[in-house]
Amino acid sequence: MGQTAPVGTLILTTPTDNRVAVGDVITFRPPTSPTEIYTHRVIAITTDGAISTRGDINGATDPWQLYPADIIGHATVILPAVGWYVKAVPIIAVGTLLVWLVSSLFRSPTTRSALRVAGISLVVATAAYILRPLIGIVVLSTTADSTGAHAAIVSTGMLPIRVQAVGGDHTDLISGQVGTLTVPSLVDSSQYHLSSALNLPVAGWIILAAVCAIPLLWTVIVGLPADAENGSTA
Repeated sequence: MGQTAPVGTLILTTPTDNRVAVGDVITFRPPTSPTEIYTHRVIAITTDGAISTRGDINGATDPWQLYPADIIGHATVILPAVGWYVKAVPIIAVGTLLVWLVSSLFRSPTTRSALRVAGISLVVATAAYILRPLIGIVVLSTTADSTGAHAAIVSTGMLPIRVQAVGGDHTDLISGQVGTLTVPSLVDSSQYHLSSALNLPVAGWIILAAVCAIPLLWTVIVGLPADAENGSTA
């Protein structure tokens, strides 16, 4: 759904009561794949009530027609990026529990706290590695002509990126945004290569560095509890 509802968006729906208009964003089960759930925009309604839909970044209308029985509801609340956090909750919850149980085997408060800070940081990093919510691109379509190869791409990550076509141009994208890249000549016998990197302003890099440094800042500012045997008495 492009920038309206990028990958990782949490969408809350309400019943339609059979009232659907062109331009509405609806969640439905397509008749060709009733086990799957889509959220697309209504682009046409026929006189007999058949509904045509299309994703905001799709070039073609969906290959089905919907009827009220196929519709789950209107997309009334769209929360970009929140879906990533919902997906991460089970991973982080289980990982944190394991870290807490393992660290509890150590008698030293300093050791326990150090293990918990390091362990929870590792759990969060593991969740980010598995889900890959920060940076991602998907190639929507490719064409080629006498001037080179042309690729339509969409950013699927949460953070702004710059996508570079090796030997060609680049484009800057935010979450859900579609861009086009041109490679003047194909590389390695009919193949082209794309690379992506974070494209943050200075303030964004500072915030990202601060977030990554939270475990270190926690231990420096708050400190770790001293072992009882090393404490002093008045």
